[in-house]
Amino acid sequence: MKKVGVLGSGVVGRTLADGFEKRGYEVMLGTGNPKKLLDWQSGTNGKVGSFEKAADFGDVIVLAVKGTAALTIVEQVKVGISDKLVLDVTNPISDEKPKDGVRKFFYRS
Repeated sequence: MKKVGVLGSGVVGRTLADGFEKRGYEVMLGTGNPKKLLDWQSGTNGKVGSFEKAADFGDVIVLAVKGTAALTIVEQVKVGISDKLVLDVTNPISDEKPKDGVRKFFYRS
């Protein structure tokens, strides 16, 4: 059975973790605050751990973190994700509040 490490515990990360689990994958959700996921963990067979533990756990990695945090988190887990398939579902959304209902994007060169 394939194991999936989902890095990120927001709506996108939890939704993808649920979807993988429903399709028979073993899942670990990586987060900076495992205690905030007690409700999610009680309703699933998935595991919860740090970003590093989830990266080490998964055969496949899903990067589902806030865009502004992605580089920092990838740096933390680079050993655990080396030579693994990484699905990057982050969005480069700025931390600035929306103006006229539109969020700004950022990029790094």
